[in-house]
Order: sequence, then structure tokens, then C-alpha cells
Amino acid sequence: CVAPGLTATEGLEVYPPEAQREFPRANPMKRPGTPMEIAEACVYLAAPSSTFITGEVLTVDGGGRMWGELWTHGRPDWYA
Repeated sequence: CVAPGLTATEGLEVYPPEAQREFPRANPMKRPGTPMEIAEACVYLAAPSSTFITGEVLTVDGGGRMWGELWTHGRPDWYA
């Protein structure tokens, strides 16, 4: 299973500009992932190099899972 984080696609355009400005702060890499980065994770799981991997979730989110919550309408002052 691949669990993608924030990915730079046209789907982000549905969010208000304030939220879009916050997205790069959603992970330690301070940027969204690219569709190619997500695709490469899928290719890895389909490749012979992953034949001994079973029952795992490959999180591809630039460390966002460890970083905290994504605040789409601004962060509280204490979170900054």
C-alpha cells in the first residue's frame, strides 16, 4: 500500500489561497511531493526488489506523518 502525502497536482487548486500558502510547511522537507515521487514508490513495490515485503504501508509524505497535522486554514499561534 502506498500512502501519499501532500502532492503537487491540480487537486490542490480547490483549496483557498491561504491554505495553499501553508501546504509547504506540512512536512520537514517544506515542499509538496511530485506525482513522479509517488509513482516511483509504486514502481518500487511492483519491482522484484520488493518481493519479500508484505503487509506494509509505504508512506511517501516527506516526513509529514512525523511532523504533525496539516492546518489548511492557518495554524494556531502556538503551533508556529
